[in-house]
Amino acid sequence: MRVKAIMMPFSKLACISVENTVEEAMKIIDEQGLLSLPVVDGQQFVGVLSKQFLFEEFFRNYTGTREEFAQRKVMEFMKTRIETIGENTRIEEAAAMFITSKVRFIPITNEQSLHLPGSCSTLGIVTQQAVFKEYQKIFGNKHNSMAIYTYDIRGVLGKICELIAKEGGDICNMMVIPTDVMDLAEIFLRVEAPDFERVVRALERHGYDVRDVKYNDQK
Repeated sequence: MRVKAIMMPFSKLACISVENTVEEAMKIIDEQGLLSLPVVDGQQFVGVLSKQFLFEEFFRNYTGTREEFAQRKVMEFMKTRIETIGENTRIEEAAAMFITSKVRFIPITNEQSLHLPGSCSTLGIVTQQAVFKEYQKIFGNKHNSMAIYTYDIRGVLGKICELIAKEGGDICNMMVIPTDVMDLAEIFLRVEAPDFERVVRALERHGYDVRDVKYNDQK
């Protein structure tokens, strides 16, 4: 899946202008329910303003009054060395960026920029929450699921799928996760079935190592 499917588009995002005051910017950030927002000049992406950075700057470095600080311009405090992505970036790449950085959102622009945005049009943003929701759809918390541990992925996947189908089950999601332990792999499965317990018992009868069985909320 590409991030354009889960991004908050520019048309629905109240971005901060370089000419906004700190007071105006804080109001926009709070109204959006986020901790930081893109700073734009028109629709051109020029940086990011963080609520946390403003607080740190005021309490650690600023010697004037709160009223004076509130009237300072956004351009004085925004960060410009920000990595952006294009709308066709895969969500797993965005997830990796969130893991390795402290950002709360990633700007999406018409041109991917390594660090110095300035000539890119803002298309929207993708947030941590949006990415996590997609991963939650894969694993789910209201569905039948289980994990099967095996050493032979190529030889066993087809047999597992065939057995589940034979017992009346439909595989909604499947994920193979290497465990880095003696070439052992975990096969995560979300399965819809009239009798999920019957599916689990059938797999166990055929010698599969079934663990972490979870029944849906209707069980």
